[in-house]
Amino acid sequence: MLRILARSHTVQNLSRRKSFCTFSTSTASNDDEQFYRYTSGRWIHDEPKQLALRYCRFNVDGLKHAAASACNAKGVTRMVKLAEGSYNKVFLLCLDNSKEVIARIKTPHAGPPHLVTASEVATMHFARKLGIPMPDILDWSSKAEQNPVEAEYIIMEKATGVELSTVWFQLSEAQRNRFVAKWITLEKALMARLSGGYGSLYYRSDVNSNQSRDLYVNDVREHEFVLGPSVERQFWTGERLDMELDRGPWDTPQAYSLAIANNAKQWLNNFAVRPAEFGIFDPPEHAQHPHLHLALLDQFAAVAPFLVPEDQGLTRPTLWPRDVHASNVFVSEGCLSGEAISITSVIDWQHLSVLPLYLQATVPVLFRYHGTRQLPAGDSEQLLSLPEDLDALDEEDRIQVRDDIEQFNRCLMYRRLCASLNPEYYRALALPTRTLRCFPVKFASNTWDDKFIPLRDILGRIYHNWDAICATDVPCPIHFTEEQSRTYPLEGIEWQSVVDARAELDRAVGVYSQDGWVPNEEYEGAVARNAQLMEMYIEDVMEGESADVVRRTWPYRPSSRS
Repeated sequence: MLRILARSHTVQNLSRRKSFCTFSTSTASNDDEQFYRYTSGRWIHDEPKQLALRYCRFNVDGLKHAAASACNAKGVTRMVKLAEGSYNKVFLLCLDNSKEVIARIKTPHAGPPHLVTASEVATMHFARKLGIPMPDILDWSSKAEQNPVEAEYIIMEKATGVELSTVWFQLSEAQRNRFVAKWITLEKALMARLSGGYGSLYYRSDVNSNQSRDLYVNDVREHEFVLGPSVERQFWTGERLDMELDRGPWDTPQAYSLAIANNAKQWLNNFAVRPAEFGIFDPPEHAQHPHLHLALLDQFAAVAPFLVPEDQGLTRPTLWPRDVHASNVFVSEGCLSGEAISITSVIDWQHLSVLPLYLQATVPVLFRYHGTRQLPAGDSEQLLSLPEDLDALDEEDRIQVRDDIEQFNRCLMYRRLCASLNPEYYRALALPTRTLRCFPVKFASNTWDDKFIPLRDILGRIYHNWDAICATDVPCPIHFTEEQSRTYPLEGIEWQSVVDARAELDRAVGVYSQDGWVPNEEYEGAVARNAQLMEMYIEDVMEGESADVVRRTWPYRPSSRS
């Protein structure tokens, strides 16, 4: 498959999908429909389903009235859909008193409307109290049936400053380095000493007392905030939205891990069906038996209590923004004219939970090193310099090498500064057994789609490194035979080659994510490249497979837009 993809036209895949719109209206209902529908891109697979997940009707005039009332204005002079994604539609409303505000409307894909909205508002308020700069919330409602907007909504100030993604490459090296230090200072503000359990944040009045736990900050009981059911996506995707699952809040990290295992088993027992046909990018056929997944989750549940670190500093409840990227951080406008850079706003606090620190610790996407084959060899703890033969490379390779080295050095700088400025967090980030303790929790929630082999792989590593996990004489509660220990890693390597081939396909087709999303203007080209690659595979690679089966199981099967 990789040989076929190498012959194709490759389109660079972006690290994050951004969807912007400029639809505006004052009163016309036809224009309102553009607000309800997703209009910022297309899908080359299962498009009707994707559009339905993002379609959201609401009372446009009601939203305008709410925005005007929140800002002591008489009315709205202009309303623009700024952006939309899987979970939100974002609007800019210009008021007749010269103020501008942002309104966010949840899509059906976001999860349980009341919980997701109420938790986001409470989380923003709590983080703001800790010192994180962000827009002030002016008005909100988590119950569509009780407000004139007829939908859940949040109206907030417009973020001050400029989006980091628009200026990052214009910043000097010194400014970028200062930004890293300032970001770590914000992270340290989130290290307030919390206790009381684990779960998502809510105002006390927004969650039933039998679904909440008291939250303590520096051993003082919070009167305004409580811990409630988690709004993490893993507890609400697909059929899980309507299932009775254990979503917390939890009193221990062990209870959190076991809830993930039990919820996954409950989903498997109700919804996992072995496919009638298998595609070339699907997990191997032998891994698509529900009983194997259930048995694997039993193994995870057996070791889960031992994966929790004994050091209470590593299990302390912590609120953390786990998906920080350059599009939800704003910096001072003056940075482009040489002024000192400052962070003015951090947005997107949706779907977060207070979790054990060791499960939260990660290098932000902003600074993460993703690596390529072109990275010069060097000590992983030493800053890298440009290679002497850089000028001998063609322009594309020179750019790639420069980007790789800059990215590597930024990641290393983050870790070094984190160690000196936020040492308690760094202890969790640098935990030697972090992969063995954290990855099983990450993989266990979704073995059926593609995490069966990764979970089995990491459990095998736990079995063979049990002494590093458990310092006592307790024997490992799971077992892998010599044959399994030999063959499972080989199957893991084979599965990784499938994952890599799928990534190559995505790049070659030009999709920006595995659901098949592309910008509107790139749709026809992506459809054509996808069809060409599929036929090339059928012609050049297929061995003993039915062409019809390949066409039915190919990852991207375009459908007409309704």
